[in-house]
Amino acid sequence: MFTITAVVEGQRQSDTPAAFVFPGGESQVTVPASLRAVADAATEFRIHALLTSANDVMQLLMLTDALRRLNPAAPVHLDMPYVPYARQDRVCNPGEALGAAVFCKLINDQQYATVTITEPHSDVTPALLQRVRIIDASAFVARALSAPAFAGGVTLMAPDAGARKRVQALAKKLGVADVRYAEKVRDPQTGRIVETRVPDDIPDQPVLVVDDICDGGRTFLELARALRDKTRQPLYLYVTHGIFSHGLTALNECYAGLYAAYDWTQSEGEGALVQVGPGASAPSSTPLPSATPALVN
Repeated sequence: MFTITAVVEGQRQSDTPAAFVFPGGESQVTVPASLRAVADAATEFRIHALLTSANDVMQLLMLTDALRRLNPAAPVHLDMPYVPYARQDRVCNPGEALGAAVFCKLINDQQYATVTITEPHSDVTPALLQRVRIIDASAFVARALSAPAFAGGVTLMAPDAGARKRVQALAKKLGVADVRYAEKVRDPQTGRIVETRVPDDIPDQPVLVVDDICDGGRTFLELARALRDKTRQPLYLYVTHGIFSHGLTALNECYAGLYAAYDWTQSEGEGALVQVGPGASAPSSTPLPSATPALVN
């Protein structure tokens, strides 16, 4: 999914490029006529790219080339909330590639004026990207917390050690006093998760599990089962990047509500995600502590 914004005489004009795939598998993209007409006068271009496939990555590179052919002098900025390959931030076995480094080199080679990413999976990706700006999840979590379900208090829960620092920082920024941390226990031989441990002292109030990504969802399903032995309060889940590759049904059976800043499912109706990302309204009329996402750097 792509949106192009051109700045012309201080005014922003946005449109969606056309994209298609030839029978042989090659992609093509075309800048829309509305933007081609003003390209010569543009002082900058901004591409918003939600990259959900390898095909999207190639289309991003071609779209960047197309814009520069229209106006080589105008800087191109990239807004890329989700960074593909960010979870491949280390080489686990001999013979593997360092996927994060390969992808970030592709992006760096485009020489974007800035690259803005949202809630990266680890510190590795920002270290690899040039001219990077980071948006944290505080405004999105604040929108979730403005729901009536949390009016009487909330416990933020980190699902594993990797999310611990993220949840600590969010709690501090949003003024949430109660924070708890879960722990995954893995089989040392296979690396598979064999147990999820949660603390005994869960406060008697709703629990919001917070993390950067939900892919298949097993981490959150196992966590919900472990929490059921500790609290009868409703459980909720917030993730910044909602891939949900196994769908929402099982998660909806365990959680009273699901929140995401970026929803890959485009779900609607009963059991759909509550979108709390850019442009989304708050779940209730409660004033938000932050109107816009915060740039970390």
